[in-house]
Amino acid sequence: MKLKAMQKALKKFDEAELYARALARIDTINAERKRYQKKVLEEHFGDNILPILALYLVLKEDGREDAYALSEKVANEMYGVGRKRMEFLGRFPFFYWIIEKFTPNLMQKMFPEEGWDIEWVEVSEKQVAFNMHGCFYHQTLNDYNAPELTPVFCGLDDLIYDNVSPYLRWERKGTLGRGDHHCDFRFINPKYE
Repeated sequence: MKLKAMQKALKKFDEAELYARALARIDTINAERKRYQKKVLEEHFGDNILPILALYLVLKEDGREDAYALSEKVANEMYGVGRKRMEFLGRFPFFYWIIEKFTPNLMQKMFPEEGWDIEWVEVSEKQVAFNMHGCFYHQTLNDYNAPELTPVFCGLDDLIYDNVSPYLRWERKGTLGRGDHHCDFRFINPKYE
């Protein structure tokens, strides 16, 4: 679980006192929740969804009007490391090749059909494109009566990939969490535009 990252982010935004309460909410949710047979689903829930969900619920309990905005800021801070990794890889001219060669296997391993319904559109030297018709994050946040929090997680894709490299163009027109029929992921090789 990314608890240290959450603690650091809350401190950065002068909200350090929320950390103990978010931890208590995490413990409560963990004690009551269902467990997922797939280890990767447990990781997605425990490492990614749970810290932000717990923080958001604490802020909502407090009647904070900035509950969504602060949760989003904390999430962006916590997961900004993903962007730094992409920026590092994005410096290399073979960056698109890495995306093309490794994305399909990574998606199968990290986003299994037990949590996601993925339709592959294209994997070529021009683009890696797929649509998600079902999403574990979207479903889980609906299950916790916090569907409005889903776009925070959709936004992390934009944070990590948008304008990350001159060798890759990220394009997205919609997400389930933002009310669209599917999430579209497009990693485009600018060499072919």
